[in-house]
Amino acid sequence: MRNATSTRPKVVRVIDKYDLDDIGDEMVTEWTKPESTRRSCRELAEFFNIRVLDAALREAGIIWERSLVEECAAIIKDDTKSMTGYDLDRRGVDTDEVGGDMVSYQSIYTYLTEYRDITYEREVDDIRSRIKSLQQIETKAETIATGIISHSVTHNQVHGVEPEVEVTMDCICNTCGSNTEMSVYLRNGGCPACSRST
Repeated sequence: MRNATSTRPKVVRVIDKYDLDDIGDEMVTEWTKPESTRRSCRELAEFFNIRVLDAALREAGIIWERSLVEECAAIIKDDTKSMTGYDLDRRGVDTDEVGGDMVSYQSIYTYLTEYRDITYEREVDDIRSRIKSLQQIETKAETIATGIISHSVTHNQVHGVEPEVEVTMDCICNTCGSNTEMSVYLRNGGCPACSRST
């Protein structure tokens, strides 16, 4: 394995570290296929992580069938599950290091859209449609809320000048805790704060 440079995106660093030179082009091809055969970023993350583990195994002189590599990769990614029975660390595979090198679907999305500058038109259209639906919901909620406030002011249940009402929906990231407007979250393909750290 090569030494990785920390200033590059995580996917790029891991590709270089494990000599996975062709995997970037493979993921671009898979992500831009027609809808019926296209792989999602989540599926590509699983594909990537399996290749990472396979490369680490081969580096240690271990060659397994793909099904076993897939099973083991899923266990390593879910660090709450025990690796008992695989005995990989004693055979020269640092499972903690490999687990740290595995990536999320957000990392794959960032790699494809920002590092490789790939745009999947159908996905863009889907996102635009979802954002439009969200904005319609927000507009309807604002109309209802404005009516309630106006009625309350008119009947002296609320005092002072009638306020402006603005409704926005936010996403609270379960990873970093940051608050992001939902339309921004959708356009970015996930939490902006997390994507900057991958």
